[in-house]
Amino acid sequence: MSGATRYTVYVAVHKGDPMDFSKYRHTGLWFVPENSVPHYFYHVRGKPTVFLFEMRKNWDPTRSANFAKKVLAGRISHPLTASELEQHMRSVTVGNDDHEFNCQQWVQMALLLLRQKGLLTQEQYDAGVDGMIDATMEAADEDIA
Repeated sequence: MSGATRYTVYVAVHKGDPMDFSKYRHTGLWFVPENSVPHYFYHVRGKPTVFLFEMRKNWDPTRSANFAKKVLAGRISHPLTASELEQHMRSVTVGNDDHEFNCQQWVQMALLLLRQKGLLTQEQYDAGVDGMIDATMEAADEDIA
């Protein structure tokens, strides 16, 4: 498969805005390749009922001023091309019909899709989701709420 590579998958967690509460923490998936091909960040952005899917090529979430934590999910089981990776991520539902839907739920569903496709193990899925939850609960302003 020409142009395919194996990626390591991280959940990137950013501080909440305007206050750093756990429910406002922003999350996305960062795919870092094992070779020199581009890396990709996938997330949904917006607000309830108007979230939009976004892919950012060669964007490093750890360089953001609001970056809080990087959580390792794991390395995918077999190589993917950039277009295959994007196709998988675009297939994850953006729940704009649900007023409770947010980026954290999208990340959980994206990790679940990767597990269902055999790209991540159950243990990797659990590490990504549990680590994301832990990182969102570390919000600095949570204690003043």
